[in-house]
Amino acid sequence: MKRREFIEKLGRADRQGVWAFTLPCFGALFGKSDPKYLKLMMKRLADQGVLTRAARGVYVNTQARSLPGDVRRGLIRFLRPREVSYVSLESKLSEAGAISQIAASLTCMTTGAPGSFDTPWGIIEFTHTDRDIEIDKDVYRGNEDTLEATVERAARDLRRVGRNVDLIEPETLADAIAEEKADEQQSIHS
Repeated sequence: MKRREFIEKLGRADRQGVWAFTLPCFGALFGKSDPKYLKLMMKRLADQGVLTRAARGVYVNTQARSLPGDVRRGLIRFLRPREVSYVSLESKLSEAGAISQIAASLTCMTTGAPGSFDTPWGIIEFTHTDRDIEIDKDVYRGNEDTLEATVERAARDLRRVGRNVDLIEPETLADAIAEEKADEQQSIHS
């Protein structure tokens, strides 16, 4: 298949909202199933600048119009596709203003294996959890269709993993939790 044909197929995928590819997704798009061939094609397209390698086995069409505003958040579902993963810990607490530092990496909890991915858009860090996760109670759908912890859940997660707990500002945390609960009540009554 010629480069032009690949680009046309990537364009069709983009129009359907597909901007990132794993090996099976790439194979379905191009009607091929030989993993060696698919890996070679993905690597060649990355070498030519058509795709960008985000992590092992995950490639991004950076020219896609459907590319999310926050690619790191969008990549979470591709890096842990069969697991429940959500933004939490320092990232969530920093966004809420409950800790004084800005998180250098996007910190996530996952039911899958822990790990860290150094992507072209920044580091994504996964910490394993065995805890039950209740959608719409502990986590909710946020930006880029990514699961995000509530501020309260993020604080519990951070305490549970036992790192950077000293960064939590108790008064600001209490205010952030109260504000989030008030927003939730307001959206229920609207």
